[in-house]
Amino acid sequence: MRVETFKDKVFAYSKKKGFDDCELLLMKIKEFGVTVSRQNVENYTDADSFVVTFKGLKDGKSAFSSSEVIDEDAVKFLVDSAYENLLVTDTLEEDSIYDGSGEYSPSQRFEDQFASISVKEKIRMAKFLEEKALSCDKRIAMVIMSSYSHEAYQITIFNTKGVELSESTGLGVSFVYLVASDGNKPKKGWKAVFGSNPNEIDLNKVASEAAKEALSQLGAESLRSGRYRAILRNDVFADLFSAFMPVFSAESVQKGLSPLKGKINSKIASDKLTVLEDPLFDKTPIKRSFDNEGVPTKRKLFIDQGVLTTYFHSLKSAKKDKVQPTGNVFTFKCVPLNSIVKPGESSFPELMKKMDEGVVITGLDGLHSGVRTVSGEFSVSAVGYYVQGGEIVRPLEQITISGNFIDLLKSIEEVGNDSELVSGSAYFPSVLLGSIDVAGNLS
Repeated sequence: MRVETFKDKVFAYSKKKGFDDCELLLMKIKEFGVTVSRQNVENYTDADSFVVTFKGLKDGKSAFSSSEVIDEDAVKFLVDSAYENLLVTDTLEEDSIYDGSGEYSPSQRFEDQFASISVKEKIRMAKFLEEKALSCDKRIAMVIMSSYSHEAYQITIFNTKGVELSESTGLGVSFVYLVASDGNKPKKGWKAVFGSNPNEIDLNKVASEAAKEALSQLGAESLRSGRYRAILRNDVFADLFSAFMPVFSAESVQKGLSPLKGKINSKIASDKLTVLEDPLFDKTPIKRSFDNEGVPTKRKLFIDQGVLTTYFHSLKSAKKDKVQPTGNVFTFKCVPLNSIVKPGESSFPELMKKMDEGVVITGLDGLHSGVRTVSGEFSVSAVGYYVQGGEIVRPLEQITISGNFIDLLKSIEEVGNDSELVSGSAYFPSVLLGSIDVAGNLS
């Protein structure tokens, strides 16, 4: 069945069923991925998927349903299922269907250059990544896995308010996970790169940086517990910040699940920290002109020189707070699509000089279990280096960093200029902290 025909049938049956308004979100996904270990293909994915989500609104209350097909049966299934869900819902929160107001950026069109590369060539690139990593140094004992993958998304929205939107986006990812050994305790290294086209996926960089990371950790020891000045490397700062991203969601705030309740226009971070969300940022591969509710996206600061300027609002949370939605519904959470920290002026070596003595944190483990977004507390395992006189003197392992996320943001003394795309949606520099609690196992 043609999409237009399906849409008309759903809208007509929805009205007959008793819904005031409704919406259809259609998502087509093409994904490819190959993972290699010891020159053998361990995992392989080459698949297309499709899902259509129906949202029905009646008396201000919303209900949802979904299907993987569009046909006559799906028309009735989607509407009937949503109506049954509506009858049993006990929420008191009002929702809405977006009316299409506001200014939209041009719809995004993703030119999927990854799809033009043969499967044979993609497998060869994953194998090359393993070979390249092993050739970096004789102490690279093994490559646990190397991978080459890409995804493309086609997003379409129709609603009974007259909104009709469609665009596409996508990205490619390559990573390697390896082990270095000097005959003593082996150390692991990891590196991933992201891009919107194959030219941005530098396999040599992936291999060499993962190898360098593992080699630099050989001979690592723990550290005496205490409070230390610290640098969070750009990828570590992004990982920790991303783990706490739900605290900026208005729904979390409204439910009492965020420490930022009542903090709009208040100081929550150092003057040095400015963070913005830019859904069309040129250095991130995923770009969107509208979110999954049909709300136009826009560039906005959410921390401006340490001041919290906004929460991220869905239609429902915006209605409750009597504000405008922010265009940030992309998954089940209302969070930034792309987060960018405004860089400072200091290079990474200059940050170490300014720190003089302390720790550089280069990796975290246990973020899922060690982060408590409700309170802002965290306690996670870490690795890195000990610095004296502004120079790295030895690698560190078996340490734990802990504290409160808001206190950490307030303790930022300098922001580096070493911004990098450290995930598919985060462009972050390193930061120098005044202090952080470090627990080791040395007396």
